[in-house]
Amino acid sequence: TGVVTGEKFINSSDSRIKAAMENVDHAKCARLVQDIQPQTYRRTDLGSDTRRIGYLANDWDPELPTEFRNIMGSTIAEDGTELLALDYTRIVAVLHGSLLSTFARIEALESRLS
Repeated sequence: TGVVTGEKFINSSDSRIKAAMENVDHAKCARLVQDIQPQTYRRTDLGSDTRRIGYLANDWDPELPTEFRNIMGSTIAEDGTELLALDYTRIVAVLHGSLLSTFARIEALESRLS
């Protein structure tokens, strides 16, 4: 908990440390993007009235297919309560998959017009 500031954060992603790689189902990504809405909210634990934009982990949790579960995590509140958390960096891959699905649909529609 708290603020972390850094110039960059790098995650190991080399294919040499991965096995059984498969392309993501773009339709699954598109469904998540359509079903889960970004929210604005106030964080009650920060003592500020500043509104923020983001997601509710509770919205992602029941919607994620098994192979996307690494988006979910948890943290512990000051009172010891376990809170749901999200790995926003992994959500980028869902957004990318949804964008690829959209491109495919656009290309299919454009080919019908030609």
